[in-house]
Amino acid sequence: MEDIFVKKIFKILTSAYFSFWASMLFVRDANAYIDPSTTAMLTQIIAGIFISLGLTIGIFRRKIIMFFQKIHVKILQKKIERGKL
Repeated sequence: MEDIFVKKIFKILTSAYFSFWASMLFVRDANAYIDPSTTAMLTQIIAGIFISLGLTIGIFRRKIIMFFQKIHVKILQKKIERGKL
């Protein structure tokens, strides 16, 4: 079950990756001006997103580790039941 999920995620990420780079082939020049204050605001927004993600991961780190350990244990149990381990 997990292998199918991982394969689907891999296909989605691969197609997104190649779609992004394929779209870069057809980019046109834009005669636009980005104001320095806009750049500073975007930098602050991006920094805020990364800081909040880091804080969230830091707070819930133990729960995240336990989640992945449970998945790993289930995979090992299935392998043991099948006699592959």
